[in-house]
Amino acid sequence: MRLTPITLNDLATLRDLAMRTYSAAFASKNAPGVIERYYEDAFAKANLNKQLSNPDSYWYFYKEKDEILGYLKLNTSNAQTEFQEENGLEVERIYIDIPHLGKGYGSELIEFSISKAKELEKNYIWLGVWEENPEAIKFYKRHGFKIVGTHDYDMIAEIQTDYIMRLDL
Repeated sequence: MRLTPITLNDLATLRDLAMRTYSAAFASKNAPGVIERYYEDAFAKANLNKQLSNPDSYWYFYKEKDEILGYLKLNTSNAQTEFQEENGLEVERIYIDIPHLGKGYGSELIEFSISKAKELEKNYIWLGVWEENPEAIKFYKRHGFKIVGTHDYDMIAEIQTDYIMRLDL
């Protein structure tokens, strides 16, 4: 397994993977139209292009040979969606493609995130996880994250509540 940085040339591949994995994770748990409206903004080419160009965001494809198994987005500094503290690293997106779920790859991405945070001399990692996603909450708790608060997550068509989870390094 290896992580390779995602570049602007990978935008179409990233967009397809992002929409597919997001839909698999959340479409059945949302009202009709919510996910589709969210895609129009979150996964718009112009929006992804802007995010990929931000030097404070780190995007990676998770691959085995030439097959993409998932992707990861980490944010530091002003790229963080909240807090924007110099000593924190945000795991904004961590998704494994549908055929590869349940094989431990998410754990490898968390371990990589911890290593990256230490390399960047961060004191903690944080993320937001939807309160209606108990599997993800359990996953992060198994890796030492603790719920430290909540925030609103704008799904464009509605506001949802995320738990803020934090892992001190």
